[in-house]
Formats: sequence, structure tokens, C-alpha cells
Amino acid sequence: MNRPKVVLYVGASVDGRITMGTNTTMFDIHRQPKLYAMLFTREEWESFSKAIFDIYKPDMFLEGCNMLVSENQELTELLPYLGDTEELYQDYLPEDILSRPTRKTWTSVVDGRGRFRNGYTAECDDPETYMVHLTSETAPPEYLAFLRSRHLPYLIKGQGKVDLPRMFAKVKTKLKVNTIATSSGGQLSGALIRNSLLDEINILQSPLVIGGYTVPTLFAAPEPEWPTILPKKLRLLEVKNFMNDKLWLRYKVL
Repeated sequence: MNRPKVVLYVGASVDGRITMGTNTTMFDIHRQPKLYAMLFTREEWESFSKAIFDIYKPDMFLEGCNMLVSENQELTELLPYLGDTEELYQDYLPEDILSRPTRKTWTSVVDGRGRFRNGYTAECDDPETYMVHLTSETAPPEYLAFLRSRHLPYLIKGQGKVDLPRMFAKVKTKLKVNTIATSSGGQLSGALIRNSLLDEINILQSPLVIGGYTVPTLFAAPEPEWPTILPKKLRLLEVKNFMNDKLWLRYKVL
């Protein structure tokens, strides 16, 4: 397999909702802790995450851009880039970060349009990791120049959006990543499952029904279309009773 193993771990309601409203990001959990505690508490999520890390020992953590920047959010304005763009559209992997002795993992974001622009390196939270952006040739040059100015590595693959199969092959080859863990449901997990890039799925299921027509779900993917786009079959690996009437469901993607 010329790509890393990819594992999804996500909290969801019984009706498969992963947030409490539309156009929300992971930061809303911290802004409205009492509301999101109905889905899972911080203690529950940390316990679930630790169990996932103990099983899979991932060397990359992956998020989708929509988990960090909502579609209706005003983007940080960047200075126009007036230089030669040819070099910008090459992978940027500074050797001092690749060989950094304290770095053991990568934290990454799939951001084909260049929308996550806060310069977050991840080392401020954990010196054992570092941020890398996975982007496309459609990303604006000012975004790539901004990443270089902040000493943030990036890999480029795809037109219009990130070509996930080829990007993951590059991640394995260039970053030596063997296992990716992602907690990003919705569009990213939908793209992963449709591209046959998910190997195992872990769901922390809450005894809760959220409802709504536009609230993000576990997998936001193109409609099934016989015979080219078929449902993905799963095999149940394990069911565990978790904290506070929650279930931990483990599946292998067939």
C-alpha cells in the first residue's frame, strides 16, 4: 500500500450529526462548552482520543479546513505577492523542521483553497509535533508566501482541490508517515471514504438525537450512483460501553 493507514475517530449522535449547528468549527466546542457537552464532554473526548492513540500510534493528525474555518467566515487578508511564483508552487519542507529532534508527529490540514491563515505551528501546544499544510495548485500565491514567511511546511498536489490519493502517497514518501488519524467528519471523511482511503472507523456514539437538515453529518459525500459510486461495506471489529451511556464502535472498511 503506497500510502499511510488512515483511521477516523469522531464523536456523533445516534442520527450521525457531528456538531450542534451549521457552519460550525472545532472552536465552537470551546465557545459553547455546555451545549457541546451534550454530545461529549472534554473528559470523554480526551479519554477516547488517548485510547485511539494507544491502539494506532499515529504519526500524523489530519483535519479538514472546514473544521477550522467555516464557509461563511471572513478570511484573514494577506499582502499581495509580487514576486516570481514558480518556486512557491513547489513543496516547501525546510530541513530543520524535517530533522527537528523534538518532533515525533505531524499535525496537518487539508486546505486546497488556502483558507487557514493564522500561522499556527502546533509546537506552541506540543513540541513533539509541527504543522504541515496539504494544499493544491489552486491555492493563491499570497497564501503560500505567508506559509513560507511563517516557516510552515506545505505539500502541493491537485488542481482545484487536493488530490488526496496522490497527496497521501507523497506524505508517506516525503514525510515517512505510516499512520494518519483524523477526527474530521463531514466533507473530509466523505472524501476519504469515496476515494477508498479510510481503513478503520471509530465512532464515539452519544445517546442523543440532534436533527436538522443542514447540520453536518459523519460523511458528506457525493450521492451513490450505481454502478460507479457504491455504498462502502464495513465489518464490525468491536463495541465497547464507554462513559455516560456512550458506545465506542470500531469498524474495518472492506
